[in-house]
Amino acid sequence: MMRDGFRVTDGSEGPGAGNAGSGDRDLFRILVEGVKEYAIFMLDPTGVVVSWNAGAERIKGYRAEEIIGRHFSVFYPREDAASGKPDLELREAAAHGSYEEEGWRVRKDGSRFLASVVLTALRDASGELTGFAKVTRDLTEKRRGEEARRGLVRAREAVRTRDDFLAIASHELRTPLTSLQLLVQSLARGLQPGQPVTPTVVQRLGNLEKLVARLAGLVNGLLDVTAMASGQLALERSSFDLAALVAELVDRLAPEVERQGGTVVLQAASAVPGRWDRRRLADAIGAVLSNAAKYAGADRIVVDVSVHDELAVVSIDDQGPGISAEDQARVFERFERAVPVVHYGGFGLGLWSARQIVTAHGGEIGIRSAPGQGSCFQLRLPRDG
Repeated sequence: MMRDGFRVTDGSEGPGAGNAGSGDRDLFRILVEGVKEYAIFMLDPTGVVVSWNAGAERIKGYRAEEIIGRHFSVFYPREDAASGKPDLELREAAAHGSYEEEGWRVRKDGSRFLASVVLTALRDASGELTGFAKVTRDLTEKRRGEEARRGLVRAREAVRTRDDFLAIASHELRTPLTSLQLLVQSLARGLQPGQPVTPTVVQRLGNLEKLVARLAGLVNGLLDVTAMASGQLALERSSFDLAALVAELVDRLAPEVERQGGTVVLQAASAVPGRWDRRRLADAIGAVLSNAAKYAGADRIVVDVSVHDELAVVSIDDQGPGISAEDQARVFERFERAVPVVHYGGFGLGLWSARQIVTAHGGEIGIRSAPGQGSCFQLRLPRDG
């Protein structure tokens, strides 16, 4: 059967029909009709379906007698059909020879599927447009497979991250826990019923209290990391002076810096009041200060607290080895360092958690650094909460 110059395939004509040369055409027709992985069909110059293969029936759900003679816009989502997208594709194919895309199409039952489409303009010997050939592939299963593979990669990365974290956490917790066990054993051996409490016992109890506080801090830090990673960090805001808090943190850090031969200098306004979560902001600023102390060594650390454009600004400037431009973003990621872990301990979570806490406050943290020129970290925080 012929319609507008096309052979209409409805199964009524068997192999061998036609004039001279029809054998090759029939073999080609049989090949096209037998393909089930691709919808292969033809349109007249206006977009009306004039042929249909088994793959088209499998993918789109229409039998040949249901779709031949209808406009191919029925395969498009309603919004695309209404916007004239099918006719635009015909014009593009006619103008450029073909049109290709990946987009959503609609089956007979109304369900959508992701399709890879090639629309090719067909012309006769004189160059006149006689219609279009369209090949459609259903990408739904391929897309599901790709998403499954990406999900597997993400799952493996999550497991690797978890294992890294557990290994680091175990290492960091082991040191104070071992010291705590030894100290408790020492106290148990030295204390006898009825004996007075000696200065040595008082000193050991003080050391015990410090170790317990350190362990509690590590555990609280791990709990905060879990909350940050799940996006469930809840702030407990109160009014306080940020300059006074930074002064406390600097005083706490100074002995460690001095043991390394360095100095830490505080430059602060008389008061920088605001509403923040005191404990967590202390953790964030303390993490950046500890980072500076770790890398500055015997050099000078300058800490500045000020107010700019109604923002509280804490700047921590060290004279350490500096960080290359490509590593500056990476140091704010979990378990990342600008130098190998064998050189410096820690969870590798300090700067990451600092950024999470500052961001939760509506602020931002940045870095200015270069190799051999030290690093300056700056925390900018809204004051009104």
